[in-house]
Amino acid sequence: MKRKNSNIVVRKHCAAEKQTNNHMVHMNDNHEIYIILKGDVTFSIDGRLYHLEPYDMLLISNQEIHCVIVNSECDYERIYIYFQPEYLRQFNTKDYNLLALFDHRDENGGNKIDHEVVRKYGLEKDFDQMLQYSKSLAPDSNVRMTSLLLKMLADINLAYEENRLLGKTEKEQPNQNDKINDIIRYISDNLTTKITLDDLTQKFFLSKYYLCHEFKRNTGFTVFDYIRYKRVLDAKMRLQNGQPISEVWCELGYVDYSNFYRTFKKTVGMSPKEYLEKLGIDRKKAMEEEKNG
Repeated sequence: MKRKNSNIVVRKHCAAEKQTNNHMVHMNDNHEIYIILKGDVTFSIDGRLYHLEPYDMLLISNQEIHCVIVNSECDYERIYIYFQPEYLRQFNTKDYNLLALFDHRDENGGNKIDHEVVRKYGLEKDFDQMLQYSKSLAPDSNVRMTSLLLKMLADINLAYEENRLLGKTEKEQPNQNDKINDIIRYISDNLTTKITLDDLTQKFFLSKYYLCHEFKRNTGFTVFDYIRYKRVLDAKMRLQNGQPISEVWCELGYVDYSNFYRTFKKTVGMSPKEYLEKLGIDRKKAMEEEKNG
């Protein structure tokens, strides 16, 4: 029987019932490519809001927190591809980085590729083909998944640049409130220091009510949830890079280890130690799969 490739995961989700809700905020250990097929949704990615139309595509790195807001009662269908960055990084060359849009995307460029550009490059068909390969029991399906994903990433790099040149990224500015954008940047730049609501209101000359209301309206997150998720995301990156747990919680401004432990477990669903153990298992499995082809 064919062994499933855990380095690449493809899923299609269809909301069977019509509903309006906010999906839980989450963070991925892998990069994600997402395409919407049906639905009236707004995606929040690291404080940017994107209202999506069918066949719009999103690029989400493993350093970005995100959630989806379902705006109205209509069917919601999407396909997403998760992939481990290190698995595909081996295919980079000296002159070409397949993962450039995930590693160091221009913050003004955004996460979205417009549906017209997506269809011009036939990327919606590639999603369908990836889904078929992921379900196939054929012995060559894992190889085909990898080769098609490499082709998709090269096409996505071209499509993203065309999207930018056509002004599609400027057509929809995710955040209209410059002050909120400044606050988001400030939080991201100061995760290692204590940040309170009083600090933010004094620094940016805003009332608490206005700050909380506008932050939620412009980002989809509360101020405290955004800070919590960004800190935990930073902690995950540090743990992945081999930094000891004792250094991580100290450097990220937690009062003590107990506070860090509770926050990490609530956000990630496992303790820091369990997360490290999972990382070790996943890396070992990936190495075995790569070795065995």
